[in-house]
Amino acid sequence: MASRGNMGRVQSFESTGASLLFARLTVVYNSNRKHDFLHFQMEKEKKVNIEICAACLRDNDNVEAKHWCCDCAEALCEDCGKVHKKSRFTTSHKLIRLRDVKNTKSFLMATSFLCDLHSDLRVTFYCNRHDQLICQTCLLQTHKDCKYITAIDQLMPDRPRSSSNDHFDVLQKQALKLADSLNQLINTRKDNLANLDQQNKTIQETIKKTKSEIIDHLTKLEEELLNSLSVKYDSCVEQIDDEISQLQHNKDLMSIHDSDIELMRKNGSEPYKFTIVKKFEQTKPRTEDIISNFRDRYKPLEIDFTKNEEQLASLYNAMGWVDIKVINRVKSAFTEKTTSPRPTSKQWESPTESKIVPRPVSTRSVSNFKESELSLIKLVPQTPSITQLVLYKKFPTSSSLGENITVSRGCFISGKHMLLCDAQNRFIFVCNLYGSMTEKIPLLYFPHDVALFDRNTAVVAAGERGIQVFDITDSECRPDRFIRPGGKCTAISCIDDQIIVRSGHCKISILDRAGISIFKINTKYDPLLLSAGINGSIYWTSNNGDEVQCIARERSQFICRSETLVGPSGLATDGAGHVFVAGYESGNIHRLSNRGTKSMVLDEGIHHPWGLAFDQDSQRLMIINDDGVSIDIYTVCK
Repeated sequence: MASRGNMGRVQSFESTGASLLFARLTVVYNSNRKHDFLHFQMEKEKKVNIEICAACLRDNDNVEAKHWCCDCAEALCEDCGKVHKKSRFTTSHKLIRLRDVKNTKSFLMATSFLCDLHSDLRVTFYCNRHDQLICQTCLLQTHKDCKYITAIDQLMPDRPRSSSNDHFDVLQKQALKLADSLNQLINTRKDNLANLDQQNKTIQETIKKTKSEIIDHLTKLEEELLNSLSVKYDSCVEQIDDEISQLQHNKDLMSIHDSDIELMRKNGSEPYKFTIVKKFEQTKPRTEDIISNFRDRYKPLEIDFTKNEEQLASLYNAMGWVDIKVINRVKSAFTEKTTSPRPTSKQWESPTESKIVPRPVSTRSVSNFKESELSLIKLVPQTPSITQLVLYKKFPTSSSLGENITVSRGCFISGKHMLLCDAQNRFIFVCNLYGSMTEKIPLLYFPHDVALFDRNTAVVAAGERGIQVFDITDSECRPDRFIRPGGKCTAISCIDDQIIVRSGHCKISILDRAGISIFKINTKYDPLLLSAGINGSIYWTSNNGDEVQCIARERSQFICRSETLVGPSGLATDGAGHVFVAGYESGNIHRLSNRGTKSMVLDEGIHHPWGLAFDQDSQRLMIINDDGVSIDIYTVCK
């Protein structure tokens, strides 16, 4: 028995042979009871509304239970309940009428009295040190050095009934408080559902209204175009009718002259014939001049219609976008008391995912994608993490390229040379990594962006002129042919013999080597800069929001954000699938790894970075820094 003088410390079992015998008998008894109890539970699940007496069930007899024994955790019928009260071993057990138990799945009936570690033994002791209910085996094995272990059957009798009731009063209040907290949480969710339902209806009405407005606007545009067409057509018809009228008048005169000449030839006198001939010879040159003038100045009129492709692309892209917003709410009092804060990383957010099914080649496009969960670990093999960027070389553009020269974009054309776009003039520069040996190449346009296609070819985004190909054999740069994908080309990248270019408002085109369109993507926001990765993903930034958008090879789309990335601008991908992102406003460089993790890798010395470029051979990252007046080259160390 437990010693009350030592907080119920149980005496050594070696000194009490009866206790050991009792423990062994209890093990056998509980083992048999566990088997019977599990069998009872299996049979009980077959019944929907009726509890079956566990004792009768062991005798293959189905009798409805009327009582519940809290000590045995069993349901009992009337007869077995009476026997249970008379038995010497169970006379102290408490029986509860089942009708008093509100729910057969209640905590009372679901509570297990078997040990968590030794499922064939019943808990019989309480360890005050670990605040844990234990069995005899736990006592001998894992709690043999613990003090203040008390037998459960000796705990409650020692306490006054009033103290026990007070304890249950506290427990009941706590349960009611937790239930109230859960009810409040349920109500907030129900309110949220009600709000979502209302928002859904409102948005549906807004979409219908927007559709009507678009139709009305298109109808108005149609009327304006038809009126304009009618005016242009009437003008052309009037002009041509006027010319026909003049020509017809002269034709009628010639017909009259022809009749007169024929008449005079047959009936006129010689003097009169001579006079007629001379009169006709005088009018003939004037008529010939009229014919010559009409023939020379005649230009057929045509009515032409030019579609506004860029605006139509923006219009057809979508009427709008439906996004999920997570509202940060202030914690309520019950939440603060009943829940503990979880450690979270606030640097990057993880949105939800959606798949987009490609359409047939002739019409396929991708648009209106939702925010989705970023999981790039599935796209490429895992590689070691990048630990740091080490400054290799830095030079100002004014001293190397010319006074007041700012660079907007650039790329490596070998491990030792670079192509740099002049941000304010129609030039592109070729120089080495030190900013020397500079060659200035004049262009017919402002270069918007430049990318390396292969070791012998670079491509430049030439705005309205499309894309110009450059021959860069032997580190020389010679302008070559133009590729015209349609639209204004302002951002460009290359991967796997393909050219990825921003080819109009909210439009990205993927072209082959010959400039033939392979695929088109309609984006939610107009791309600012873009970069293609070896895994087939395309990343781009825009002026709308602090996010990096991506479409993967299988056309699933993602959006990445970071609290430390503000105003993303330049992008560059390396050979391992990592993506470097320049934060223009935040003044730092981030990296999105091929594992889907994100981190800020550089902020010291970074101020308003514009463009980025990566050279796979030398593992160097070019940063166009300080609003384009400094070229910083870093070595990527792993």
